[in-house]
Amino acid sequence: MSIEYELETEAITLYDLVISIPLPDGSYPTVSSHSGEWSLDASSHSLAWSVPRVSSEDDTKSGSLIFSVGGVDTGVFFPVEVSFVGQGSLAGVGVERVEKIGEGDAPEFSVDAIVGVDEYLVV
Repeated sequence: MSIEYELETEAITLYDLVISIPLPDGSYPTVSSHSGEWSLDASSHSLAWSVPRVSSEDDTKSGSLIFSVGGVDTGVFFPVEVSFVGQGSLAGVGVERVEKIGEGDAPEFSVDAIVGVDEYLVV
């Protein structure tokens, strides 16, 4: 089985990407190729594929995991659960400056643009 990801929005950098793939009961995967790291999650009997940082600036923009596992029912591999924290703007909107009304001085400011998900499933 092969699973892949590709970052399509270059304005976003993802951190702590984890893709959890359910496994058939009683079976364990043989991973033949992977980017990032992988581990078995015993509590959910799933394969946890993790990539610390996904960015368009380097070779982490896309990645793949290839593994084999016993069983023929492909339905057991779903739903795939995806979690991450993203930094940047999906809409390409940013804050350029801040001004106080009636005053000429621009106050100091900072912006933290974070994208998060409560639940992201591939069913």
